[in-house]
Amino acid sequence: MEAAVAAIRSSRAMVALAITGGGSGAIPRLLTRPGASRTVLEAQVPYGRLALTELLGAAPASRCSAETSRELAQAMYRRALRLRETSQLPVLGLGATAALVTDRARQGSHRVHVAVVDGFQCWEAAVHLRKNARTRADEEAIAEGVILRTLAEAMIGGDVDSAADSDQRLRIETAPLAHPCDVIAGGEQPWATVDHIDGRVRAGGALPDIVVPGSFNPLHAGHDALLKAALRRASGSAAYEISIANVDKSALSAAELDARVAGVPRYAKVVVTNAPTFVEKARLLPGTAFAVGADTAARILEPRYYGGAEGLAQALTELRELGARFHVAERRAGERRLRLDDLRVPPSAAGMFEAIPASEVDVDISSTELRERGGA
Repeated sequence: MEAAVAAIRSSRAMVALAITGGGSGAIPRLLTRPGASRTVLEAQVPYGRLALTELLGAAPASRCSAETSRELAQAMYRRALRLRETSQLPVLGLGATAALVTDRARQGSHRVHVAVVDGFQCWEAAVHLRKNARTRADEEAIAEGVILRTLAEAMIGGDVDSAADSDQRLRIETAPLAHPCDVIAGGEQPWATVDHIDGRVRAGGALPDIVVPGSFNPLHAGHDALLKAALRRASGSAAYEISIANVDKSALSAAELDARVAGVPRYAKVVVTNAPTFVEKARLLPGTAFAVGADTAARILEPRYYGGAEGLAQALTELRELGARFHVAERRAGERRLRLDDLRVPPSAAGMFEAIPASEVDVDISSTELRERGGA
């Protein structure tokens, strides 16, 4: 459970949760840590029948079921969207119901149901326990573990398909709710991480140390070399970043986004945003560095994109305050090579830009050239 809590706290997302019937000890495990306010928006324990009915808006058919857990998760997700301080914050809603050891004869089975909703999909887990085989404290501990590990899987991912107890393994399933393009472009979630390992989309996720932004139409060896150069400079992780919106092009459709993501190597993660400018990207991913070609760096430093020199100065100041840094690789520009040294970097921003040696990213190809070859 400690590993699950650590994973949850490493996510950029926040959660609103409601737990009833058992497993509420998961709440203090999340709250009794410094910085818990960066993880938990709200926690409720609607233990009484009327409390549960009021939160759901109607009396549930069963107080402990997969359906009731899903309804709770949806209700808490809607609350999370209202309670977050900024739309740039990814949020989730969790609902958990349990039927555990009690002081009266229980007709049904002992069980735990958990659901997490993030707008993209619903994550669900269920564990059934041998009746009257454990104490209440033992079953509470199992329920806490199922809740925390399901939340960790929804927020970060990882190996949680391990034994929940001696009865059965914990399995977490997902059901789609909406396409990432619709959820992000509509402003419901600000960004998501697509994990090729398990094929799942997660609201927010852990902040990568470095991202390689681009349209990747298509992704080619130059992009791959840039990501590997970024990884050598990252203390943690690197990822590709695709923005649905683009300053110079039309917004991506759901089919186009799927195609771009499908072209990314399986070992790499993809961050999907609706942030066409680097200032917007940095607001979503504070402290993250960007690995870019010198041609992209030239556009970042071009005053006309900011309405003039004053606008550029303001943008660079905000980027610096957000902890943004730029690792710049050489790129071919017509008949010559464009390097970081060729760009006019203002003295105030000099420390934000660092050159990547040509030996690390020596691929003279572009997506445009590949598309033209394919159409020839």
